[in-house]
Amino acid sequence: MKAAIIACFAGTLALAQEISSPTQFIEQSFDVLHYDAFIALDSLPLPVLGESMCSWRVRWRRAPDTLRFHLRGLEVVRVEYVQFGRAIPVEWFARGTPTDATYHYAVPALPTHHVGDTVLLRITYRGTMTGEPPYSGYSWGGVQREGNIVYALGVGFYNNYVSATQHWLACYDHPSDKASFSLAFRVPVSYVVASGGIELPPIDSLGWRIYRFHSDIPTATYLLTFAALPASVVSVINDRSALDVPIVVYARRTDSTATVRNFRLLPQMVRAFEARFGKYPFEKVGYVMTQKGAMEHQTMISYPASLARTTDSINLIAAHELAHQWFGDCVTPLDFRDAWFNESFATFCESLWREQLSGFAAYLNEQQRKISNYLNQYAKPGNPMFEGILPMYDFDRTPPSSNYPHVIYEKGAAVLGMLRWAIGDSVFFVWCRHLLERFRYGNVTIDTLVRTLAAMSGREDFVRRFFDEWIRGKGWPVLAIEALRTPSQHGWKATVHIRQIQADSLGVYTTLPLELSFIGRSDTNHRTVINTAKEMTIEFDSLGAFTSIALNIGRSVRSLVSLASVPMVSNVELTDNEDAINIRPIPATSTVWIVLALVPDESIRIYDVHGAVVATIPPSQISVFSTEQLASGTYYVRARIRGRLYVTPLAVTR
Repeated sequence: MKAAIIACFAGTLALAQEISSPTQFIEQSFDVLHYDAFIALDSLPLPVLGESMCSWRVRWRRAPDTLRFHLRGLEVVRVEYVQFGRAIPVEWFARGTPTDATYHYAVPALPTHHVGDTVLLRITYRGTMTGEPPYSGYSWGGVQREGNIVYALGVGFYNNYVSATQHWLACYDHPSDKASFSLAFRVPVSYVVASGGIELPPIDSLGWRIYRFHSDIPTATYLLTFAALPASVVSVINDRSALDVPIVVYARRTDSTATVRNFRLLPQMVRAFEARFGKYPFEKVGYVMTQKGAMEHQTMISYPASLARTTDSINLIAAHELAHQWFGDCVTPLDFRDAWFNESFATFCESLWREQLSGFAAYLNEQQRKISNYLNQYAKPGNPMFEGILPMYDFDRTPPSSNYPHVIYEKGAAVLGMLRWAIGDSVFFVWCRHLLERFRYGNVTIDTLVRTLAAMSGREDFVRRFFDEWIRGKGWPVLAIEALRTPSQHGWKATVHIRQIQADSLGVYTTLPLELSFIGRSDTNHRTVINTAKEMTIEFDSLGAFTSIALNIGRSVRSLVSLASVPMVSNVELTDNEDAINIRPIPATSTVWIVLALVPDESIRIYDVHGAVVATIPPSQISVFSTEQLASGTYYVRARIRGRLYVTPLAVTR
């Protein structure tokens, strides 16, 4: 039988599709339906596994060829199919080297397997559990030990395989294949285990205690976790009355008072997100205080104990991780190219939590804080925290970047805030709820998001450009803003010229929300527009007597944008004096205003001292002209008004 299996495998090996990489989904011939694992943590506090097993219930979705599983740093003891209660041993083959992002084991299908069959595969393994390889001495994902506490974090920051559950569970460790689970952890009776799903009554046997957890809800493997803590030092906080689902928080006894204080608003937090996004999607709300975190494991969030000692009850980090239960856990990216979906929404939800507690002004302040942090720290060359100028989608992961750079957090929150304003709350939040219902317990890609929002908003062109510019593209707009103030029948009018001067390689933003604030001595007027071109001129009327212009201080939106300089305001009185060609400002800057008493008869021309035409401007009473194309020197502006020719000098200095 063994020889037949090997021969069968050799014939199918070349035909089987490659395994998915962290950043490239490849559909497999199999679909994992359920994991049933027994994890022998017999040597606690050492992170050593005794003989452990993980049984998979798998359906062949195409012609059976190869099952694949991930396991790192642990020894595979045996692999078997279980058929009619009988174990059938099968060979397994390592594919790649342990340093490869796609390192895994391949297992042949049995000759008796057919398309549509559901089969049971059992993998037995053991060894010392490890974390992701250290980077600059730091290891985050995988299995970590802190004194006598052992716990798992589902992703790594610098490992090339990202998902790190393979450090303790034999699984298909890719977000595209979500499965239900049953997990049993055998520990000494002096230990307590926290994990996800519904906790079943523990079983005591011969000095051991087996903690059991189960969920029928499909779960991505990187969202599975466990934390084994000495019972003598842990306090379990249970709240089964505030919500429809229980709240369970594990903390050291010494941290229990601080934890209760810091999580005091957790029920209100859940209700706030339910009001925005729909019913909480899982069986419980769980947090466990660990040394490292925070990590949004499904229903059992790992939360840094140090934060429990220092944060207040507003607790933005707890809100961030809770929001992941909707964005990332309930609906999960198909692969890690779309990790921005998880982190951008969760970071944006921090601002929504501020809004819930203190109103819309607090939301705007939080959005601005995130924008400032991003521009002044993570995207600023020379800053110790600079990570590069990265796109949000499918970003480079080479240091100083990582698997989770700040571009998908702070910039992501800013981008979602701009999208919220651009399409309106009614569409934005209905779209969010639609995503969470339509793809509940499933996967999405950036194309899914674009397609659904384009259909719901009826603004396909805008939506596609927005995602291309802000999420697929990198960087942000850098603006030069100059304004001309003139009197009008309704107060004052501003003619505002906006130029995008970021590097050409960063593209042009045509979906940029801007809120301009016109500031005077007695009042401030706010006006919001969409900047749609590299260079554009906009008029605003019915303003007060403003003397300056500010950006991102209004009442509507905060934009991810930087200014090349303080916006310049020039002032001119419009009169009936046809002899006047007004040029502002004086001396000329990179942009000047040419203001005439009347609309000229023909195009305005600019000449150099030799009489050569260097620029032609379409006829208008107010025109804006860039002097950047001109060398230093004296030029002449000529305009014909009612048949008469007028000329005035223009001095350009560099």
